[in-house]
Amino acid sequence: MPRFEAMEGKVIAIDITGINETLYLFPGMDGMMLMSDFDGEADTTLSGTPLALARLSLEKNAMPVLFTGDVTITGDTRLGHQFKKILASLNIDWEEQLSRITGDLIARQIGNGVKDLSSWLKRSKQSFDLDIGEYLQEESHILPTRPEVDRWVGNVDGLRNAIDRLQARVNRLKNKN
Repeated sequence: MPRFEAMEGKVIAIDITGINETLYLFPGMDGMMLMSDFDGEADTTLSGTPLALARLSLEKNAMPVLFTGDVTITGDTRLGHQFKKILASLNIDWEEQLSRITGDLIARQIGNGVKDLSSWLKRSKQSFDLDIGEYLQEESHILPTRPEVDRWVGNVDGLRNAIDRLQARVNRLKNKN
């Protein structure tokens, strides 16, 4: 709660695209107040799909999510990043919160489903990254392989050394005259 105190008096809007819902958060020293309607203007707005906003809240480093454009921050971006850091540091038992609405059994099943989906998505992304990297290097030859890069770097270093030696020789010849 003390972390929210620094944001007292600020309004953070969470615009959930795809379902056309906006939630307004009012942080303060007593915690966080959540409202679905607000007549004023928010200090900062985070916009994204439910999945993208969930990824933003779970990621330690928000930059990949923000740079892909899945989530945008408008208004006071510093406040948005500060809020994201606080959100990431919270340890909320979402399954417990959901069980209050749906009951323990359904909340547990949803929680397990979300964990399984998250694990599958992580494995799928890793597999896709490896497959696309291999395709771009080996099949389409768009990207160089590691040995090709190492060879190129070695050639550049050799050329740089040769130029340095040539420059030293030119300087010696100039000094002789």
